Amino acid sequence: MITVDRKALTDFVTQALVAAGARADDADLTADVLVAADLAGVDSHGVARLRRYVEGLHKGTIDKDARPEVVREDGGVSVVDAHNGLGQPALCFAVDHAVARAKEHGVAAVAVRRSNHIGIAGWYAERAARSGTFALVTTNATPQVAPAGAAEPMFGTDPVSYALPTPDEPLCYDAATSIVPRGKLERLHREGRPMLDGWAVGPDGASSTDIPRVVAGLKAREGYALLPLGGLGSDFGGHKGSGVGLLAELLCGPLAGASWSKHTYGEQGADLGQFVLCVNIGALGDAREIGERVAAMSDEIRAARQAVPGVPVRLPGDRRRTSAGERSAHGIPLLAPVVADLARIAELVGLAPLRGREPVA
Repeated sequence: MITVDRKALTDFVTQALVAAGARADDADLTADVLVAADLAGVDSHGVARLRRYVEGLHKGTIDKDARPEVVREDGGVSVVDAHNGLGQPALCFAVDHAVARAKEHGVAAVAVRRSNHIGIAGWYAERAARSGTFALVTTNATPQVAPAGAAEPMFGTDPVSYALPTPDEPLCYDAATSIVPRGKLERLHREGRPMLDGWAVGPDGASSTDIPRVVAGLKAREGYALLPLGGLGSDFGGHKGSGVGLLAELLCGPLAGASWSKHTYGEQGADLGQFVLCVNIGALGDAREIGERVAAMSDEIRAARQAVPGVPVRLPGDRRRTSAGERSAHGIPLLAPVVADLARIAELVGLAPLRGREPVA
């Protein structure tokens, strides 16, 4: 591996996107979201995903000139058309609009249609939380997950994220509604580590642990599928995970006027949907007091008796913040396959290859 400074990596991603045709402001925002994922240790959603944006802009399947637009509004409810542009600027626009409307109405919901991949959902929920709102953000995706009882992928991995402000950093939950996201399988494959039985099934509905075959089968839509939270059947709550995935599909598909996951990425572009819900904390009471109560509750949970001595009780976001602190100080590690892919991207758009600090043993 090599390590790369945050600024160097952000600059490289920004330059690659601009060279592929993106506007500078859209490239800046998209780079911030991607690098934030790597900084937080969510490598599956970081710069390893850059190729899909560069190729989309380069080939015209992502509209480089698109600007998100509010096309419908009724009270605190709005609909945003992303016009098949980059997903990060579109969802950021939707989140900022939701925050502004929530400050006016107490609560606001914004649905986004004709969008693209957004990166980590938690980045947007935290953005809203830092503006004084409770926020829930979700998105659909390509069909990757078999609903309860199905033997083929119908739902996306459909992350659900929520965040609310505290006196320190926002408390933020961000996770896929599948038992594992595809990006984690790709990362395990790059690292030479195995996947677990019960994470994915093949076209015959039987569990598969062949990572290259599963990942290739998911990409080629050959009937391979990830399983919802809880896994296969109902013994460990797979039907509950499937229900949460369905919630994301409803919010981001029919309710948003976008395609649901089984029908995304057609000839007219991705047509992904996103959904944002914001509640103005100040409408519920004194915002400072509420934040302090959340912080006190968080501290009490972390102080709970440990199930395994020496293994801390964590809340959502704790591990990401620890990773961000370490990687800010020591650099962001990039695996050799990711470095090689970034080099190919640099060649494609005419940039100098990314240089790291030094090899990591």
